[in-house]
Amino acid sequence: MKEVILASASERRSRILSDCGIAHRVMPSGVEESVDKNRHVSEIVQINAAAKAEAAAGAAGGGNDSGSEGPVVIGADTLVVHGRDCLGKPDGEDAARDMLKRFSGTEVEVYTGLCVILPCEGKKAAGFEKSSLRVALLTDSQVERYFRLLGPYDKAGGFSIEGVGSLLFDNIRGSYFNILGLPMIKLRELFEQAGLDILDHIGK
Repeated sequence: MKEVILASASERRSRILSDCGIAHRVMPSGVEESVDKNRHVSEIVQINAAAKAEAAAGAAGGGNDSGSEGPVVIGADTLVVHGRDCLGKPDGEDAARDMLKRFSGTEVEVYTGLCVILPCEGKKAAGFEKSSLRVALLTDSQVERYFRLLGPYDKAGGFSIEGVGSLLFDNIRGSYFNILGLPMIKLRELFEQAGLDILDHIGK
């Protein structure tokens, strides 16, 4: 069975894999995400995801020394779109507050790009998922209380949909796991495109 490497420092992505029973090694790529305004966001997230996966695959080489067949490397990148703005992680608390105030009463879209690489076989599969959220009409006081409770400044768009964060939204359309940063249905599809069955990587 191939070793699964997650080329991301995201605790949420790692937790999603663990919750599915997929043992994995976390190997942040160190790649700086880029936003090319001449490209559609669906392309941007796939390019960034591929760059992360390729960097981690290069660092991992042929995998570990435990008889692995060679690793399967997962790269992911998430961006939030509001109107014509393409938003990543806020620079800090003030920027995160400003984002949420702008989102109040409007719709935002969440795009996650995924890339699966089998470096030993030279195989790569990439794709993206899109979800939409309708943000509730929030008062400034509610925004402040939200950040006192959670303060998720390290996430694209500066918000979380987990726990208290779920109360910020009127509805969502599309993959919930995409909003968390790792759309599992799309990941399963990419494993299949690379010739793998994701179920083979679930621990017993």
